[in-house]
Amino acid sequence: MDIQIFIDLQDRLDQETKLFEQIKDAVKELYKTCRLASANLSKAHSVPQSQTKEVVESAKAQFAEMKQKISELSKLIEPVTFYRYHDMWSNAFQTACSLAIFSIYLSESRLATPKDIEQVLGQKVNVDDSQITEFVITVEEYLHGVISLFGELSRLAVNSVIVNDIKRPQDISTFASELYSGFQLLNLKNDALRRRFDSIKYDIKKIEEVQYDLRVRGLLG
Repeated sequence: MDIQIFIDLQDRLDQETKLFEQIKDAVKELYKTCRLASANLSKAHSVPQSQTKEVVESAKAQFAEMKQKISELSKLIEPVTFYRYHDMWSNAFQTACSLAIFSIYLSESRLATPKDIEQVLGQKVNVDDSQITEFVITVEEYLHGVISLFGELSRLAVNSVIVNDIKRPQDISTFASELYSGFQLLNLKNDALRRRFDSIKYDIKKIEEVQYDLRVRGLLG
């Protein structure tokens, strides 16, 4: 028996273990940067709209670092092994997308496009559902980020009233309703996306309740 077969197999297993640990460490660093960005962006919930651009500015360093961390991760992955290891970083990418989407809403009051995400995070969003031949952010990860925006909007509607920014909940309500209408056009085949989409109605309801309370109190025209 030629035991070299087993020696070669062990070398291959060692290489895979090393790659696994490298990916794990890269994702851990990305999560760390995402937490710092989230901490900075969360300040938007305690200031009026006039100060939110300053909040976004405070997170710019973290977004630059996210871009770098994702680039470093991409260099570890060959296109043919993309889906083999994809689950290891997918949740981190969803988080990064949600932060980028929230920051663009805060600064420009609009929905971030896939092109915006590419610019902020430095990787293509695979919106055309083509076969993956490069390291990309999947369309599902982008959509998870969009769904997360609803949760931030519902919090922002409540917290805006606390800081006496009465007009903002109305703007949030209009934007969230339009965004929800757009989402309803999608035929979601991903189970996780479908479940999260079903939860959006609770965020919409919370935003509407803020609007109702303001009207009852005579604070809206």
